[in-house]
Order: sequence, then C-alpha cells, then structure tokens
Amino acid sequence: MNRSLVQLSALCGILILTGAGCIFGGNSEADQFSAWKSVDGGANWEKQAALPTPTGVGDITSVEVNELVFDPSDHFALYMGTLANGLLYSYDGGAGWNRVREPLLRDGRVRAISVDPNNKCTVYVSRGQRLLKTDDCGRTFNTEMYVDPRADVVITDIEVDWFNPNVVYLTNTAGEVLKSTDAGVNWMTAYNKGGFNRDLEIDNRDSRILLLSTAQSGLRRSIDGGATWVNLFADDQYKDLDGVKNVRDIVQTAAGDTYWVSTDYGLLTSTDRGETWSPVPLLAAGSDISALAVDPRDGNHVIYVAGSTIYTSVNGGSRWDPEKMPANSRGYQLLIDPENGSTAYLGLRAFEEQSGLVF
Repeated sequence: MNRSLVQLSALCGILILTGAGCIFGGNSEADQFSAWKSVDGGANWEKQAALPTPTGVGDITSVEVNELVFDPSDHFALYMGTLANGLLYSYDGGAGWNRVREPLLRDGRVRAISVDPNNKCTVYVSRGQRLLKTDDCGRTFNTEMYVDPRADVVITDIEVDWFNPNVVYLTNTAGEVLKSTDAGVNWMTAYNKGGFNRDLEIDNRDSRILLLSTAQSGLRRSIDGGATWVNLFADDQYKDLDGVKNVRDIVQTAAGDTYWVSTDYGLLTSTDRGETWSPVPLLAAGSDISALAVDPRDGNHVIYVAGSTIYTSVNGGSRWDPEKMPANSRGYQLLIDPENGSTAYLGLRAFEEQSGLVF
C-alpha cells in the first residue's frame, strides 16, 4: 500500500479514537462545521480547524460547535464546547486547537464555559448535568463541583461575577438558576419557575443586575443578585410581538448603555437597563436567528446569523448588509474580538428543526 495512505489511515484512526474527527477533502457534509474566522468584518471567512497530534496535524472539521468563549484577559485565547467531542481550546486565535487531558472532557456535549475574569487559569465547564472546574489552566479538573441528580437535566450556562468571582451562577433545562457564593463549593436555588432557561447575562456595570433568557417565558431580570425576579416581556405592549417569549441570546455593549436580545420575533434593544424594549428593523423575518454578537468597542457594530446568511450593521441596526454563510451549516456561536472589531469568530453546527428547546 502507498506509504502516504498508510500514514493517513493511521492519523485518521488516532483522531477518530480520540473523538476529534478526521476530514480530508471538501465534499463531505462533515466538512461544514468547526470554527471559522473573519478578519475583515465578516465579508470573508476562513476555517480554523487545525488540531496538532503526536503524529502530525489533524483537523476538527467534523466537530459541531456548541459554545465559543474568549478568555476575558486574553483575546487570543478561546474555549470551544462541542456537541459530541468535549472541550477544545486555542491560545493563538483559533489557528490551532488542543484537547484537555480530563477524560470526561474528551468527548460528550459541553454546553457552557466560563473563565474567571480575575484568574485566567480558573475555568468552569459543563458536561450534561455535571459542572467541572480547573484552577490550573486545564491541567486537572475537579469533576464533582456540582452534579444534578436528575439525569435529564442539562446545565445551559455558567457565569462568574466579574465583581466578586466567588459568586457563580448556573442555569439549566429545569428552569432553575443556581447560585454559589464560595466559587462553586455550595449551591442555592436563586430562581425556579420551571420551563427551559437558556442563558444568563451579568450586567457589566452592576453585577447585581442579571438578565435570564428562557425558551418559553420571555426575559427575566433581577436587580439584587438573583433574590427577586421580574418578567420584562409581561406588559401588554409586547403581547403582539409573536415569538418574543422565546429568547435566545443576550448581549450588552461594552459601554453598558444598551442590551440586545434575539428572539423568535427578531431583535430587540433596550437603552434603560431593560425597562423598555424596541424592535429592530430587519431585512428578513427574525425567527431563524441563531447567533448574535455586538462589538465590545463599538456598540453600533452588530452581527447576527439567520439561516444561511450573516447580517452586519455598523450603525446600530439602521442598515444591514447580508453575506452568505461560509458553509452549509447553522451559525450557532458568534464572537467579535474585544480588541479588534474587524475580527470575528463563527461556530457552526448542523441544521436542525428550529424549536425553543435547541441547546
């Protein structure tokens, strides 16, 4: 047999056994996932799928992206949660990806990741109903920080309080928000209304203010660290906005003056900490919005993904410029570099039937 084919087969075998995947050629459906990067504001995208291995450089083109987050202290450091291949990380802006040693994070679904804003080596990661934590930059993990006894419950988000990193929040598919005040050692229930909680946003000017997106109950807000909550979309003025109760992404501008949320209705913004909300005019119906990002340095620069199109605005949504997706997949995660607004990252997954319970 041709020697190069033997080496290729061996490399694929290693990558498949480790769950990373091995895709060569561009005509496979599995060649449409992974992370992609744009350095020109979203006009052009390049796949970021290199995975160094002991036998050479493989790739992660078959990996579906569930979560993509920056290290708050290093914009070249990214963490990727995957649909079935565990946790990956990059320290070079996505040029190369690495896998952690922890067996529980080398496969399976990683839905949520949060990096301590004051200590980059402390990272919280969810796998199913389990919370894991590392304090040594991923060398080792405490795998028993929190384990929900209900096998069908999934942790959907993790957030670390930027003002007091001992305060950590979890959301889950049972409609709960859990809070820890001792860096994850003990937990209390801060919210329990049932349903499906998706994401939590901690206000970047006052960490006592929390916004909670739900798949069935709209947008909830707490101004006292989770002690009490109100439904922001309960008023009559929102009753005619069909789909507004299915809230997906919550994004706050770096200046702290504006919130953006994506819903099945479309995009809405608030300039008064969530007291009132205004719909944003879009080029197409908003029910298919799957990812949203706002430039941390320029609150007028907004990108969102809907279906097979990426929409970009540089004037706060007054005008949108559409571009085709770089691959025939769903854009599920979207980030804009906090140091360079021309650089953006896109995480792809397979298309699935849209419903409020996609996570």
